[in-house]
Amino acid sequence: MKFIRVLAIHPSTGVFGFAVLEEPEELIDWGMRTIKGDKNARCVQMVSDLIEHYQPDALVVEDCWAKGSRRCLRIQELIQDLLNLATGKKIKARSYPRLSVGKIFAPLSVPTKYQMANMIVSKFPELAPQLPPIRKPWMKEDDRMSIFAAMALALTLFVAKGRRYVK
Repeated sequence: MKFIRVLAIHPSTGVFGFAVLEEPEELIDWGMRTIKGDKNARCVQMVSDLIEHYQPDALVVEDCWAKGSRRCLRIQELIQDLLNLATGKKIKARSYPRLSVGKIFAPLSVPTKYQMANMIVSKFPELAPQLPPIRKPWMKEDDRMSIFAAMALALTLFVAKGRRYVK
């Protein structure tokens, strides 16, 4: 069986999280990049650099046009630019709505983003230092959660492709 290498990107206000997986069991790299200046152009360049470095078979992002998505116009444009980048580099591009991502974690009884992040850490302990403390209602979401959102997108792609999900 040919291995599939996936680069998942989850942009946020001033950062984007990324994860590179080869099949659902092997985490190659992960991280978060801060973006300043022309955020969309800078992000596209940084993702292009990640593509050149890791040579993924697929790029996966959130489907921000799906029903229920609350992504701002800038992020919608950025995600479209990333999909166009992947197409231009002849890489398969996939997008999944947040609801679809949530559905693959629902059977595992992880209804919140934080519980999803904890489940991901249980399967990929190398991510434990990135797990932020539990968010209080008055706090903004920690930027590090974008890493876990990227991981969830990558795992969703593998489930959609019929690959065995890590349990």
